[in-house]
Amino acid sequence: MKLKNILIAIGVSAFGALSTISCDDMLTVDTGDKSYVNANDTLYSYLGIVKGLQGVAERQVILNEVRGDLTSFTEYVTDTLHAIANFEDPKDGSCSMLNISDYYAIINNCNLYIANADTNKVKSNIKFMLPEYAQVQAIRAWTYLQLVNFYGEVPFISEPITNLDVISNFDYAANQVNKDNLIDKFVELGLPKFVDTAYPDYKQYRNGATNISSRMLFIPVRLVLADMYLLRGADKSDYVNAAKYYYDFLRATNSTVTPQYCSATEVMSEYAYSSRNWGSYGSTYAYSANNDVISIIPSSANKQFGTMLTRVADIFGYTPTSSQVTEATTDDEGTESSESSGAITVSRNYKAQIVPSNEYQSLNKAQMYVSWNPTTLVQTYYEEAGDARFNFSTEEITYEGEPYLLASKAARGINFYYSVPIYRKSLVWLRLAEAINRAGYPEFAFAILKDGLNADNLPEPNQERQVPVPVVDEEGNPTFDEEGNPVYVTDEEGKVVYETETYTRYKANGAMNYVDDEELSTFFLDFKDDMWIENFGIHARGCGYGSWQRNSETSAPTTNITGDNDTEYYNWKPILASKGVDAETASKDDIINAIEDVICDELALELAFEGYRFCDLVRMANHKNASGYNGTQWLAAKVADRNARKASEDGTIEAIERDAELYSKLQNTSLWYFTKPAWDVK
Repeated sequence: MKLKNILIAIGVSAFGALSTISCDDMLTVDTGDKSYVNANDTLYSYLGIVKGLQGVAERQVILNEVRGDLTSFTEYVTDTLHAIANFEDPKDGSCSMLNISDYYAIINNCNLYIANADTNKVKSNIKFMLPEYAQVQAIRAWTYLQLVNFYGEVPFISEPITNLDVISNFDYAANQVNKDNLIDKFVELGLPKFVDTAYPDYKQYRNGATNISSRMLFIPVRLVLADMYLLRGADKSDYVNAAKYYYDFLRATNSTVTPQYCSATEVMSEYAYSSRNWGSYGSTYAYSANNDVISIIPSSANKQFGTMLTRVADIFGYTPTSSQVTEATTDDEGTESSESSGAITVSRNYKAQIVPSNEYQSLNKAQMYVSWNPTTLVQTYYEEAGDARFNFSTEEITYEGEPYLLASKAARGINFYYSVPIYRKSLVWLRLAEAINRAGYPEFAFAILKDGLNADNLPEPNQERQVPVPVVDEEGNPTFDEEGNPVYVTDEEGKVVYETETYTRYKANGAMNYVDDEELSTFFLDFKDDMWIENFGIHARGCGYGSWQRNSETSAPTTNITGDNDTEYYNWKPILASKGVDAETASKDDIINAIEDVICDELALELAFEGYRFCDLVRMANHKNASGYNGTQWLAAKVADRNARKASEDGTIEAIERDAELYSKLQNTSLWYFTKPAWDVK
């Protein structure tokens, strides 16, 4: 179906759906003391929009992961997934995961809501519809962001399609959005004014198996705006704006990387990890400062309670089974009633279509774990332990004597997790690191990964040290002797002359002096407040935080996860060296490019199989291309090498040839995006 015909169909069907929707087909939400009794209150149409999100939730995960470098396919993969994973450009509509119309149906429902909602309506002296209205704006913006990520450039329609005249009069050529103008469109539409609008107060979402705080159904406006600026990355101002919005969100929500996050994967004994499950979304539904999950798209326990999101689990090697229980109860007055509940359990089917790639396994194996024993005061390094998050992202099983490795973020053992994530706090921190790095502050970005930004880990400006005065030539360049040693000025007694130099000292990560006093006052680099005192590095979530002590004055951690000298594993110089960059001689641009690669690795370690990967790679590749580095080859190599290395049991790396055909194919950047159906101009 041509795109114009798709939009016409959406307009007619969506307009009818909003007028006839029934409570039985909706999410079940406790709205507190609010009373929604007619269509003008718009609760049902708002929750209809959320239901539309459920329709695209799992393809967000699948389309991102199967095209990335962290997964590979097996002999059980379907023809459709095989075509997608190999970038064969399948046509829109060729499968349920490639229907652009589903995204436009969400957008049209948002447009209908925005056009008809009366945000001036007052109840108990409160404009009660404004919170919902702001969330609909956020959902529309987020949906367009996904379309641009997947399709590159798409038609931008901001008015509801309720009749054929809207489509007939639509100027297709003049109304396209892509990564370069998407943020401008939504700034023009006024999205930034909703950043501080409170969420609707719906109490709990009931899916038949558990109660989930309805706050998790909402998308923070700040994060959508930040993502749009980061996606464009046209210049430093875009990265600064992205960093501001990410920082604002983290500060407003008191979101730190706490020791509880890090100790969830703490080594309890050699090569034995604790059973505390940081990756189980089922344990993180309670909205609190310590909760890592920000926004989700929820699943239901069975069809009676709503949409079941089971496709990801099935493709990753788990067969879901739903159940229902009805219990009869009698109250004190003898009135009988019944209440139903349900659950989804999974069994391993040993026919996973998508599994963790050799590249993902190798990346995890290459990480070093550090453990600190507070009793013996001994810090131990486990070079062969790898990243502990691997143990919570994957599940190793044996079938007919053969080992299998499953991606277990959506299901594990017999457990099914009732959500698809949109945002997690660790994701926000990593995107803040990405934005700060590209804005010109690579040492701050690396600190987010290594030790966490807090008062004791910030650079100290205006430090003084004595340095020898070099002998310079006529052009002012330092001179060297025959053996290559620098030559210094000496006094009458032959002693080297020293002068005072002012510099910025970096306590933890030994970074280079790129930050001046004025830049340190930049508010999105301000981590001196007490709220950041126990802010740890993201890398500690998988590799431990080692021997940390507290500053007697600030009570802040003063040591880092793997020691504080340049010879330790996860430190400034060795981590740059692992990316082929000499920290002493490299240009700032080379440093930024290398730190971006480090952040890319951390995104893989922290967020594997959650539905971000390929779009992350495309975004970073575009940033590299814009800054003079070959991002196209970089992305092509990462994806083509997804099975090019395999970590063996003895820790050695077995070389396997790169997929040369795929590497060559991905030089064509148009294949990074799905092809839209044609627009019918007749």
